[in-house]
Amino acid sequence: MKKLSIVVPYRNREQHLSQFVPFMEEYLKYLPKDENEFESQILIVEQEDDKPFNRGKLLNVGFNESKDCDYFCFHDVDMLPVNSDYSPIQAPTHIATEAEQFGWKLPYEGYFGGVTMFDKESFEKINGYANEYWGWGAEDDDILTRCNIMGIGTFRKPGRYRSLSHERLIETPLYEKNLDKLNLFRMKSSPERILKDGLSTLVYEKTSESKLGDITKKIVVKL
Repeated sequence: MKKLSIVVPYRNREQHLSQFVPFMEEYLKYLPKDENEFESQILIVEQEDDKPFNRGKLLNVGFNESKDCDYFCFHDVDMLPVNSDYSPIQAPTHIATEAEQFGWKLPYEGYFGGVTMFDKESFEKINGYANEYWGWGAEDDDILTRCNIMGIGTFRKPGRYRSLSHERLIETPLYEKNLDKLNLFRMKSSPERILKDGLSTLVYEKTSESKLGDITKKIVVKL
């Protein structure tokens, strides 16, 4: 049986987390089971330092802390599945194809964020997410570029998600810096550049661990 780790990057969204954990545990419990039967765990990775939020690095931490699993779902805390399939995949697969916040469609053609699944081999081959996107944006576009550079095919399968409302504060200077980094990466992309930022350069400190549900635990980290 395959084991899935649902990794959720998190900070200062208590109301969302209080809805997400019980909803996901119940949703996973009653998913139809067939020849692709799997077991699940949910790992909340909370950033507790005063640095800007770093989604990509938190997802790398979550992968590193659940390497006993066979495949991984990188999942935003404000997205609740309405009709989504978490069964095993063989290659990177985007499943947040219909999100309420985007009018139940993709916000743009190359969107690879929100809820994305990876097999272990592919994620290690692309060296995970980049660690150096601080603040909102671009880390999901970066990881799709990594897959393209390394010759790893990516796929979509239908997934419909409710979006929990919240104020979206985008720090413009950080966002612009992220876009500049992404554009430079795309212009000078190579396997060698991928190895300079990702799982191979991941550094963090885990400060605590707690259980939030039957299959959910939370770790708190400093980046």
